[in-house]
Amino acid sequence: MDNKKLIHDTVVATLAALNSQPKPQDCYKATEARLYAYSTLRANIEQYKLDIRDLKAERVTEKSKDITCWGGASSRLTPEEKQQARIMAVEVKLARDQAEVAKINRILDRLEISEGTDAVDIIRQVYFFCVPLDDIALHEGVSLSTIQRRRTRLVRQLALMLYGAEALM
Repeated sequence: MDNKKLIHDTVVATLAALNSQPKPQDCYKATEARLYAYSTLRANIEQYKLDIRDLKAERVTEKSKDITCWGGASSRLTPEEKQQARIMAVEVKLARDQAEVAKINRILDRLEISEGTDAVDIIRQVYFFCVPLDDIALHEGVSLSTIQRRRTRLVRQLALMLYGAEALM
């Protein structure tokens, strides 16, 4: 009875581990999501820079109408500390979005080296500028299915660059 239970538990654990590993289609979808987010991230970066500039220029007053903030040791935060905390929160968002944009730019540079400028142009048109695939096909003078295959192949390559061997499993 103990052997059957052990075998059963081993099989269940193995199946759970296999199901928890990312599948290639998950990496593909995640890559597409990152590419579609690129334009929004760039806009966020510009807005965060403006927000930080405005927060730094904002005059700190002693009396505030916002909710009182308390530190970890039950000490009341000064208005300057509150303002600095707001600036730091925006700076964290800025750094996060800048890192993602930089990563996408790096993989696009790698793609350009391996596949050429036309490949990167297809990715930019589809994901950054939302140009319909049939318009790209018409402009390139090829069929829609050819553009679809190119896009799929290029996104798979980008997924491999972003996720490594996980994109193959």
